[in-house]
Amino acid sequence: MKISSNRQILFFKNDNVLRLEADGNQTIIYFIDGNRQKIDESIKSIEAQLKDPGFIRIHDRHIVNVNFISRIPAGTDDFVEMSNAKVLPIETGQKQIIVELLANHLNNQSKT
Repeated sequence: MKISSNRQILFFKNDNVLRLEADGNQTIIYFIDGNRQKIDESIKSIEAQLKDPGFIRIHDRHIVNVNFISRIPAGTDDFVEMSNAKVLPIETGQKQIIVELLANHLNNQSKT
């Protein structure tokens, strides 16, 4: 993952990034080892830069690495549970789209 911000260009291994969370005009990147890094770039700008289909925007504030989604409940609950047990909201009305994107991504991964 390459993220260009106004002061630097950052590189991260996709497999190490759990999720990204908007914090005003900044974004917090959460890593699988529990560390996090705040950068001076909006989540909208980062979303435009992401080329990996393994990252999907599930909410105004959240982009997640689909490889670390452990559960999406059936029914009317609109959230995902990440592998670190963090529960994140899904944008209202987007649950089915997110489930389909996740299924397509996992299908494509199994073909490689």
